[in-house]
Amino acid sequence: MSKLERGFTLIELMIVVAIIGILASIAVSAYQTYTVRAQVAEALNMAAGAKAPVVDAFNMTGSPPADRSAAGMTALPGDTQGKYVAAVDIDDGRVDITFGNDAHQDIQAGVVSFTPYMAPSGSIVWRCGAAGVPGPTVVPLTGGGVTAVHAAPTIDTRYLPSSCRN
Repeated sequence: MSKLERGFTLIELMIVVAIIGILASIAVSAYQTYTVRAQVAEALNMAAGAKAPVVDAFNMTGSPPADRSAAGMTALPGDTQGKYVAAVDIDDGRVDITFGNDAHQDIQAGVVSFTPYMAPSGSIVWRCGAAGVPGPTVVPLTGGGVTAVHAAPTIDTRYLPSSCRN
């Protein structure tokens, strides 16, 4: 008795190729979001370097620094930059991170801010991106006619870490 050998039909192969294509498109989208989030994470780490001078300036003068010079940093925001960050600026105590250089096109020229608030204990807490006010009893850092005013991020909130989302 002869055994007939058969392969896959054309329609079966086309279905497999279609399924692989769908899975690949989902994977590419997820990877792209992951890479943009990693770029945002670098920016948030760079902001830590600007937070300390803001706190120091407030502790020494009793008011948030109006700009980078008042915080004891160089005057040019572009002096603090990284692979994905074009500039880190200080505006009335608020730390603004501007994306640029090799940043993904979805966040290119976007801005994420950290705003300082005074807790009842006297410590300074930071509000990041689209997050809400860090507590019901905190107040914006103010003094000497300068008040830190929060600025909403100009990048999509899905790229922000959970601590910076509402």
